[in-house]
Amino acid sequence: MFQKWTPRGAAPIALAVGLYAIPAMAQAQQAAAPIVLEEIIVTAERRSTNLQDTPIAITALTAEDLREKGVVDLKGVADATPNFQMTTSGNGSGGSNFAQLFIRGVGQPDFIITKDPAVGIYIDGVYLARAPGAVLELLDIERVEVLRGPQGTLFGKNTSGGALNISTKAPSDEFGGVAELRVGNYGRMDVGGSVNVPLVEDKLALRVSALSRDQDGYYKRLLPSADGTKRNGNDVNVRSGRATLAWTPTDSLQVTLSGDVTRERQAATDYQAVGIFNSAASAPNIELYNRVVLAPQGLTYDNRWVAPKPWTTYSTSTSYANSDVWGVSGVVDWDPGMIGVKSITAYRDLDVRSKADADGTPADIVASAGISVQQHQFSQEFQFSGDAFDDRLNWLVGLWYFEEKAQDTQSSRQLVGLVEALRAAPNRSISPPGVAASTCPANGTGPASCLGGATNNNNLRYDQMRLGNRWLDGSSYAAFAHAGYKVTDAFSLTAGARISKEKKDFRYYEVRPLQNNLVSFNNVTAGDTWDVFTPKLGAEYKFDRNMMAYVSWSKGFKAGGVNGRPTRADLFNTFDPEKLTAYEAGFKGDFFDRRLRLNLAAYFSEYNDIQITRNTTDSTGAFIRLETNGGDGEIKGLEVEATALLAEGLTLQAGLGYTDFKFTKLLPQQATAGTVLLGLKNELPFVPKFTGNLGLTYEVPVSADGAAVRLRGDWRHSSSYFIDIDNTAAVAQDAYDVFDGRITFVPAAGSWELFVAMSNITNKAVIANGVASPANGNQMVTYKPPRMTYGGIRVTF
Repeated sequence: MFQKWTPRGAAPIALAVGLYAIPAMAQAQQAAAPIVLEEIIVTAERRSTNLQDTPIAITALTAEDLREKGVVDLKGVADATPNFQMTTSGNGSGGSNFAQLFIRGVGQPDFIITKDPAVGIYIDGVYLARAPGAVLELLDIERVEVLRGPQGTLFGKNTSGGALNISTKAPSDEFGGVAELRVGNYGRMDVGGSVNVPLVEDKLALRVSALSRDQDGYYKRLLPSADGTKRNGNDVNVRSGRATLAWTPTDSLQVTLSGDVTRERQAATDYQAVGIFNSAASAPNIELYNRVVLAPQGLTYDNRWVAPKPWTTYSTSTSYANSDVWGVSGVVDWDPGMIGVKSITAYRDLDVRSKADADGTPADIVASAGISVQQHQFSQEFQFSGDAFDDRLNWLVGLWYFEEKAQDTQSSRQLVGLVEALRAAPNRSISPPGVAASTCPANGTGPASCLGGATNNNNLRYDQMRLGNRWLDGSSYAAFAHAGYKVTDAFSLTAGARISKEKKDFRYYEVRPLQNNLVSFNNVTAGDTWDVFTPKLGAEYKFDRNMMAYVSWSKGFKAGGVNGRPTRADLFNTFDPEKLTAYEAGFKGDFFDRRLRLNLAAYFSEYNDIQITRNTTDSTGAFIRLETNGGDGEIKGLEVEATALLAEGLTLQAGLGYTDFKFTKLLPQQATAGTVLLGLKNELPFVPKFTGNLGLTYEVPVSADGAAVRLRGDWRHSSSYFIDIDNTAAVAQDAYDVFDGRITFVPAAGSWELFVAMSNITNKAVIANGVASPANGNQMVTYKPPRMTYGGIRVTF
């Protein structure tokens, strides 16, 4: 299945020919008005800098970029960024709003509150701590910056892979706004807009944005749902809004207050079975379930329930994915001249609930798993910054405090009806898996190992009904400093450091409904405190105003946690933070009178105490879940990004990413009795070796008064990758290519535009997530959206 990456189709040829042609076209158009690439301002160093002068590997997407690519949420950002993967609905949760981010091979494939992400998300400087509810609607966005590599100095915890730095549009002194309508297949209708209102000239301004998105589900249910309907999974029902008030009482002081809210009421992500095994050797629990529960109903759990094609499922359980997320923040920015002071205060709250049919069949092997997550967080950051020595030194120091309280509840309903059927059978009348039926005759004279009977405790071996509650009380403290010094006009040095203290306390309570609500975990507790030091050193050299090179050494970490789904008391254990040390070299340059922009980065990372999650079985065949530090590894890779103005109206954007991971050591903690050990050749989930993207935009004048048609085409490629740490081939993704297109008509007045677009033109089925459960005999996947078509109108005023 796994193969080397090779350029496909005409896209790479177009890139090569286009770059070769730039010098000639530049000469041919010297007499024309200058056409240059615009400068992009980023805040990756917590201050405004030119993208090309910032010694960090950054993909910066402006509001126009997002619009032309048809990006409406964070999933589309990953498609446009080398070495960045994003998916949702991990571990069969069905939560379409559960964000799972991976940059340069580092990420977090689970949503549970007892584990933290490895890629931090920041909106206007405010950190979002949890994966549930983090598939953000990109409402009224100014810019999205994808910072690759550890950002442990300026951004802090849970940025060992990188960070997403999102900036929303700020209020201004001019009245204006925008409104947009989109309609498309599957009943899609998006309505959104924003308006900016100056309230007091040069003093007070308000900006308000709102969005409504609706679309029917693209996952076709082949059987009626339990509620009698055929509501397709993966539909969209989103309402979102944001308001920002900016007050500028003096030239040196600005106070910004903002609030946002998002409400989702959707069907959960549907899973479809791609493999089912039910023999006593491969899946003993399923062999028993077929014999005792399904056979009397005239059913069998076997490959007949494997979905016939992508985006279809035999799921029947009622499902939903609902969320309510809101937050408020206040930013005070005071710059009297010598020292700038900035305060960022924020509070956020989320309530996410989902329920999914996680086996993709009408059998209740893995019935609707209900999940709810409630979390609220408070954060406070102070920044002090300035310049010295005739602006040769820029510096920033800061303090950060963060606290959160979270609870999640998960009902695990597997092998539904098995224990009840065993209890209803005559005593010792049913043979265990792999044991001849004659061993346990119906008269109950079989050995003590036989199953069946109202009081036979052997039946409880197959009790997979649990209701678990987890609580998290966490806090973080940090102090950090960062400075850059111009040794000469061309050569600069950078240094930074952050000291972080992480404290987490967990509590777990679990009952077993089939055992008279037996309390199997009675508020057991675990917790730990970690002190982490994350420094950074760097050097950069500017060859001229358009070219620079840099090297850096930096550290980042992902906080420790606890095994939040223990199946035995001895598995309720804490694990340590992940730590990553990165060595990076990069080059950024603008060429041919700023008609070509080329950015390169190469890196090598030492990845220690890697946190892993495994679904496996113990020596008795019972299902267990392990969450632990699995070992150490190394990651090496590179990124290439280019933007070229090939001719007037013709723009090319391209990106290439390469990531190569390998384990260098496996820790003994994973050698729990009866489990199959990982090997050094196992690969991390969601880490393709190659990713690539290419986009062409061509604006063609269609009238003398300036009306134009803008054509946009995008291609993206990924090599193959695994979905789980056990590298299960059945739920792995092969190499793929996806194509998108858009046509926009822009009239001479420029105050409105019409557009039509199509994404995934070839209807390529790409796995979004997958689960392989040896104990339950199934392998399930869910796919990213099929071909989507839409059109609309955008009006500015």
